[in-house]
Amino acid sequence: MDKSFEDKGYFRRQYPRRAMKRKIGVLCDGSYFVCESGEIGEGGMSIISDYVLTEGHSLVVSFQVPAGEFVFLRAVVRSTQKKQGDERVTHGLSFNEIEFSIKRQIRSFVSARTDIAPGTT
Repeated sequence: MDKSFEDKGYFRRQYPRRAMKRKIGVLCDGSYFVCESGEIGEGGMSIISDYVLTEGHSLVVSFQVPAGEFVFLRAVVRSTQKKQGDERVTHGLSFNEIEFSIKRQIRSFVSARTDIAPGTT
């Protein structure tokens, strides 16, 4: 791998992700708020928030895995992106020590086919 990509912070995700639009509870530094999810995978998820979180901070997220359980997962903020003109911030989270049964539920959701009729977009 080209070393220049590593220096700029480029990385390749270990697990695939799928879009998931749900309300997510976030507990960070003693404060609790609700935001939206963007994508999810076995290794982490993205959230869209009104608040700017600090990269490297630990937090706890709570949500229901589609067709699965309501879960509480520890995560670390890996990235923060704010688009010009948008008041909301997208954060990339990495899960810590996720139980195998929860990983399996997330994997099942990510790998499930969406119900789109052929020829429609």
